[in-house]
Amino acid sequence: MTDLRKAAKDQPCVRCHINDGTVVLAHYFGPRRHEYGGGMSRKGHDAVGAHLCADCHREMDTLSRDKDQKWQHSEAFLHLCALTWIRLIDTEALK
Repeated sequence: MTDLRKAAKDQPCVRCHINDGTVVLAHYFGPRRHEYGGGMSRKGHDAVGAHLCADCHREMDTLSRDKDQKWQHSEAFLHLCALTWIRLIDTEALK
Protein backbone atom coordinates (compact mmCIF):
# COMPACT_ATOMS: atom_id res chain seq x y z
CA MET A 1 0.00 0.00 0.00
CA THR A 2 1.13 3.55 -0.69
CA ASP A 3 2.69 5.55 2.13
CA LEU A 4 -0.16 7.92 2.98
CA ARG A 5 2.22 10.65 4.13
CA LYS A 6 4.19 10.54 0.87
CA ALA A 7 0.95 10.60 -1.15
CA ALA A 8 0.35 14.19 0.03
CA LYS A 9 3.39 15.47 -1.89
CA ASP A 10 2.49 17.76 -4.79
CA GLN A 11 -1.24 17.59 -3.99
CA PRO A 12 -3.50 20.62 -3.53
CA CYS A 13 -5.01 21.25 -0.10
CA VAL A 14 -8.42 19.56 0.27
CA ARG A 15 -9.66 22.54 2.29
CA CYS A 16 -8.56 25.65 0.34
CA HIS A 17 -7.35 23.93 -2.87
CA ILE A 18 -4.05 25.82 -2.94
CA ASN A 19 -1.04 23.93 -4.27
CA ASP A 20 1.88 25.81 -2.75
CA GLY A 21 4.22 22.93 -1.95
CA THR A 22 3.38 22.92 1.78
CA VAL A 23 0.70 20.20 1.69
CA VAL A 24 1.25 17.34 4.14
CA LEU A 25 -0.87 14.64 5.73
CA ALA A 26 -2.31 16.49 8.74
CA HIS A 27 -3.42 14.10 11.46
CA TYR A 28 -6.80 14.42 13.14
CA PHE A 29 -6.44 16.12 16.52
CA GLY A 30 -10.04 16.24 17.73
CA PRO A 31 -11.84 14.84 20.77
CA ARG A 32 -11.86 11.33 19.28
CA ARG A 33 -8.09 11.23 18.60
CA HIS A 34 -7.54 8.54 21.24
CA GLU A 35 -9.90 6.24 19.35
CA TYR A 36 -7.64 6.60 16.30
CA GLY A 37 -4.37 5.88 18.10
CA GLY A 38 -3.48 9.47 19.00
CA GLY A 39 -2.60 10.73 22.41
CA MET A 40 -0.06 12.68 24.38
CA SER A 41 2.80 13.44 21.97
CA ARG A 42 1.54 10.74 19.59
CA LYS A 43 -0.14 11.20 16.22
CA GLY A 44 -3.16 9.10 15.35
CA HIS A 45 -3.33 6.59 12.53
CA ASP A 46 -2.37 7.91 9.09
CA ALA A 47 -5.78 6.78 7.79
CA VAL A 48 -7.32 9.63 9.80
CA GLY A 49 -5.44 12.43 8.12
CA ALA A 50 -6.13 15.09 5.51
CA HIS A 51 -4.02 16.70 2.81
CA LEU A 52 -3.69 20.24 4.18
CA CYS A 53 -1.44 23.18 3.33
CA ALA A 54 0.57 24.82 6.11
CA ASP A 55 -2.02 27.58 6.68
CA CYS A 56 -5.01 25.22 6.86
CA HIS A 57 -3.05 22.75 9.00
CA ARG A 58 -2.24 25.49 11.51
CA GLU A 59 -5.84 26.74 11.51
CA MET A 60 -7.31 23.26 12.00
CA ASP A 61 -4.89 22.57 14.87
CA THR A 62 -5.90 25.88 16.49
CA LEU A 63 -9.63 25.19 16.08
CA SER A 64 -9.26 21.76 17.66
CA ARG A 65 -8.30 23.47 20.93
CA ASP A 66 -11.49 25.60 21.05
CA LYS A 67 -13.58 23.88 23.71
CA ASP A 68 -16.82 25.55 22.54
CA GLN A 69 -16.42 24.39 18.94
CA LYS A 70 -14.61 21.07 19.35
CA TRP A 71 -17.42 18.84 18.03
CA GLN A 72 -18.18 21.05 15.01
CA HIS A 73 -14.46 21.21 14.26
CA SER A 74 -14.14 17.44 14.70
CA GLU A 75 -16.85 16.82 12.10
CA ALA A 76 -15.23 19.31 9.71
CA PHE A 77 -11.80 17.69 10.07
CA LEU A 78 -13.21 14.19 9.56
CA HIS A 79 -14.93 15.50 6.40
CA LEU A 80 -11.51 16.64 5.12
CA CYS A 81 -10.17 13.16 5.88
CA ALA A 82 -12.98 11.67 3.79
CA LEU A 83 -12.19 14.05 0.91
CA THR A 84 -8.56 12.95 1.09
CA TRP A 85 -9.56 9.28 0.84
CA ILE A 86 -11.84 10.03 -2.11
CA ARG A 87 -8.90 11.75 -3.83
CA LEU A 88 -6.58 8.82 -3.15
CA ILE A 89 -9.09 6.33 -4.51
CA ASP A 90 -10.08 8.41 -7.55
CA THR A 91 -6.46 9.04 -8.54
CA GLU A 92 -5.54 5.43 -7.88
CA ALA A 93 -2.77 6.60 -5.56
CA LEU A 94 -3.38 3.53 -3.36
CA LYS A 95 -1.43 0.55 -4.60
